[in-house]
Amino acid sequence: MTDMLGNRIRIFRSERGLTLSQLAKMSGLSASYLSTIERGLKKPSVPALKQISESLNVSSALLVRQEEEKFTGEKLSFFRQGRGLSIEELAEISELSAALIEKFEKGEAQPDYEQLEMLSAALNLTISCFVEKSHYKTNIGVRLKQLRESQGLTAVALAEKAGVSMGLISQIESNYTIPSLDTLERFSEVMGVTLHYFLLEHEEVENFIYTLGSDLIEILGDHKVQAVLSSIRDFNAAEIRYVLNYLQFFKRNKKILSCSE
Repeated sequence: MTDMLGNRIRIFRSERGLTLSQLAKMSGLSASYLSTIERGLKKPSVPALKQISESLNVSSALLVRQEEEKFTGEKLSFFRQGRGLSIEELAEISELSAALIEKFEKGEAQPDYEQLEMLSAALNLTISCFVEKSHYKTNIGVRLKQLRESQGLTAVALAEKAGVSMGLISQIESNYTIPSLDTLERFSEVMGVTLHYFLLEHEEVENFIYTLGSDLIEILGDHKVQAVLSSIRDFNAAEIRYVLNYLQFFKRNKKILSCSE
């Protein structure tokens, strides 16, 4: 498990654009200690694992799960064709040889971590798209399709407006791939929604959030506001009503309250 755990930590760290030193500073652990964990030489303690998972904003359970991660050539071929690339074109973009990519797709060879990085960058994917299991899905694809259809856009029309391939949109809507933030930003600009609309995790609040103005959605993305929301997450019904009553009182009397300060 140690090798898989270390590789998983390395993948999430890389996808978040963090160096070992940056993760060390965020987690309060030393860079050398994190390096030994990522290389599979040492298993972290439970407190250290918690510090790492919180810094990476992933659950500890996701980092330590026992399922084997396996790259498949079918996935690589699917992603490549979805972007309209030949093996030779992907080789040129990724700086890997066409012969090696062909071996990957046929299952005759397995890419190492550095080669996965080169392939994912060339295909505008995260490494997780190649190695994560199906439970690592988001609601992005469902939301993209619902919003596209509600606006009367075909996949072809959206692809043209956003400057991406129709194959990529098909893969996203089918939950075969997770788009990059750059791609999501293009969709949000084209479809007139904020980036937060695609990244929300809870389906039950989706319709409510979608009706909010962009300014308010941006405020909800502030870490201070999220801290307030997190602090009331475990309140019971009576406590929630008390908070709502106070907010209503504050809204009615904010001018008076501000003048008295």
